[in-house]
Amino acid sequence: MTMKIRMSGKIFTQAFLLLWLLLCLFPMYWLLSFSLKDTDEIFRGNLIGLPQQWLFSNYTNAWGSGGKISMFMMNSVIVTAVTLLITSFLGFMSAYGLLRMRWKGQKVVFTYILMGMMIPMHAALYPLTVTMMPLMKTHLALIIPYAAFNIPITVLILSGFISNIPYEMEEAACIDGSGIYRTAFTIILPMMVPALITAAIFVFLQVWNELLLASVFTTDKVRTLTVGIQQMSGQYQTDYGSMGAALVIATLPTLILYISMSSQVQKSLIAGAIKG
Repeated sequence: MTMKIRMSGKIFTQAFLLLWLLLCLFPMYWLLSFSLKDTDEIFRGNLIGLPQQWLFSNYTNAWGSGGKISMFMMNSVIVTAVTLLITSFLGFMSAYGLLRMRWKGQKVVFTYILMGMMIPMHAALYPLTVTMMPLMKTHLALIIPYAAFNIPITVLILSGFISNIPYEMEEAACIDGSGIYRTAFTIILPMMVPALITAAIFVFLQVWNELLLASVFTTDKVRTLTVGIQQMSGQYQTDYGSMGAALVIATLPTLILYISMSSQVQKSLIAGAIKG
């Protein structure tokens, strides 16, 4: 009787996991099939089924002169990469200085930085618009606010990891003649690679998918991918197949990043859960 109950529970668990897997994969299947159809087929009601005619030309139209997705993607790559470099560097230096050094007003500054997480980026739209007006035609109009609003979450993630690193490692380095900067960058930083990758993924998702600031702060030549896809929707006519292809192109970097970095994220979560 006990064996039957265990077998039934195992079968139920496997069936549930299989169903969950199908639910997770269905949006990707739908988007891929959607991107290979033309507008007429989509509006005839074939939303879920496979395309009657596989239109790979939708991808060339979206990437090339039709949708200019190649230019928009390059802008997104530049903005995201520079933002990641700034937030990772300043976040690491801030977290290390706040948790490993003792100075007056340390807790107040740490609280002040974390309060930045409570302010939505879009709540500061008007003052940011006035401040960033001279930079509207450059990538800096997005890089500066993106970096400023994502430093607090980076500091929070890295500080939780740094607090679990034993002080004895830094004390041993100091005894051997290592200075503050050498200790931070040659001893602490290599140990924090999983935490840095975790913070980078959070920042990447925030910056890569952001739309409102990108649509307000940029002009045609520096518009990002989200704005470019939005502009593919015409006032009188829209090529939904090419738009679906653009959405697939925009989704691929996120999937590749997660697949390649998922093991590092798991290491960071495990390390952050271990005390001492």
